Amino acid sequence: MRLGLLDVGSSAARLDLVDLNAGRPRANWSHKARTRLAEHTDPDGAVSADGIERTGLAVEECVKAAGTDLPRFVVAYGTSAVRDAANSAEIRRRISDAAGVQTGVFSPRSEAALSYHAARRWAGPSEGRLTTVDIGGGTADVATGKQEYPRKVLTVPFGAATLSREHVVSDPPREEEFRALVDAVASTVPDAFASVAGSDLGRPLALSTVFRQLAVLTESGHRKRIRRPERLHRHKVAAWIPHLAALDHEQRVALPGISRTRSYRALAGSVLAEAMLRVLDLDTVEICPWGLREGLVLRFLEAYEQESKRPRRAVRAAADHILS
Repeated sequence: MRLGLLDVGSSAARLDLVDLNAGRPRANWSHKARTRLAEHTDPDGAVSADGIERTGLAVEECVKAAGTDLPRFVVAYGTSAVRDAANSAEIRRRISDAAGVQTGVFSPRSEAALSYHAARRWAGPSEGRLTTVDIGGGTADVATGKQEYPRKVLTVPFGAATLSREHVVSDPPREEEFRALVDAVASTVPDAFASVAGSDLGRPLALSTVFRQLAVLTESGHRKRIRRPERLHRHKVAAWIPHLAALDHEQRVALPGISRTRSYRALAGSVLAEAMLRVLDLDTVEICPWGLREGLVLRFLEAYEQESKRPRRAVRAAADHILS
């Protein structure tokens, strides 16, 4: 059985085609098209008409690229950029029209739990306690536990994109904008993660593009770019924050690991990442390449086996469990 996963986020729409019979959560084929939802979201959280149409066109591009290989079963979902938008229902209707299937969203807890599940599988069955830290566009979370799914999930209601939109208006940011950004993070993160701070976190893993790009940035040298760094060091992130605050968009794009579509949120992502690691007393965190997409595939694989490999029932069982 082949499954299509359509992920619509703040930067891009991505369609993955996965062969479930292979028993692994990796795509056999994928296509990505830019949405730039974050750039089309106003201060009140509504996505403009142009932003909605651009997102619909990006989804149509993905579907067209798959052509006749598009599987019978496609699951479409929006990340926090879609879920938390003031006009979320309108965005989801446009995505659904473009994809030809209903579009769901994850609750922050479900998203964190699925990402943790993927990290658990990636780390291997012999691991004891595992803790994941993750920064998305609209939320950031910590999940910890000893089983396949986390025992505890803690979230904050902002991510790199929302912090940037709310606090970083100028390019480069003014000093008062930078201070407001730092204060917003400092006033929320310690209390949000207090219940796990100072506890045994076991093996800590960092998920998401934010952490991976920061690892590339902080581990690369002037002459050599480290494309797949294994770890992120908190003190190196802290050292880079004032440099990122002083640079404009084009200057940040020139740095290793900072993509053009994510350059505007690089400063907010670094401030939030450093604060989370500091509160959790983590000097170093390992980079995990698996996350939400892999966790979703694993959930469908489980449902596929539980439903005796009857695809329609498996898709329905998994979707009912994780999508809303």
